[in-house]
Amino acid sequence: MSTAKTLLPATKINLLGNRVQLYQPVEGFRVSIDAILLAAAVPAVNGEQALDVGSGTGAAAFCLGARVAGVRVHGLELQNDLVSIARTSAFLNGGKNKIDFFIGDLLAPPNNIQQNSYNHIFANPPYMKAKSGQVPSNPSKALATIEGNASLSDWLDFCFIKLVWKGTFTVVHRYDRLTEILDHFRQFHGRVAVKPLITKVGNDPKRVLVQVTKGISGPILRLPSLVLQERTGEYTLAAEAILRHAKQLVMSES
Repeated sequence: MSTAKTLLPATKINLLGNRVQLYQPVEGFRVSIDAILLAAAVPAVNGEQALDVGSGTGAAAFCLGARVAGVRVHGLELQNDLVSIARTSAFLNGGKNKIDFFIGDLLAPPNNIQQNSYNHIFANPPYMKAKSGQVPSNPSKALATIEGNASLSDWLDFCFIKLVWKGTFTVVHRYDRLTEILDHFRQFHGRVAVKPLITKVGNDPKRVLVQVTKGISGPILRLPSLVLQERTGEYTLAAEAILRHAKQLVMSES
């Protein structure tokens, strides 16, 4: 992977208790907590290969690489500028030999992204359906938050197809689209686990993590919600362990 200069004005941020450093644009696409939680839920081990679909500036890919030192990660991203920023950040994290980012559309992926070759795939697709809400004025943010030519179904199909047998696909999305996701997964042969994410004690879930294991049958596993903040606004101990100390977010029964 060659060195790339960032094309947008960017700032550097730290994640996972300074285990990860990366650049993000000053305006437009910004890293959210969802990317960190998504990476934490990927059950990768040393020697496996993972794919981050819609990798943005690489936050989820770098967080996974920081937690599992021996994992190899590819990122697929539509926006050229974000790929450039992610490649620059790879040198900050010592990941230039294990984390690669590729420019491409999941509807016509580049040859680097091979079918049936990934142990784990993870994605944070746009949360809003096309023409369903106000479009952000920043074009980069609009692409990241509102579905374009690829619908949610396209994202789910693409990611499942690219998995090896018994590989996992993990997605973070809006809780109010959970039924849509589960209905689509019924066409796949795979075991599904669901974990709602609650921003603060007493609130309803706004986000959800869904993980499907390809080729493993069984009923839907509905896991207890992860509550991120106490009523005071401080992170819960469970959230602190994930967000600051890089603990895995286990998507199975303990």
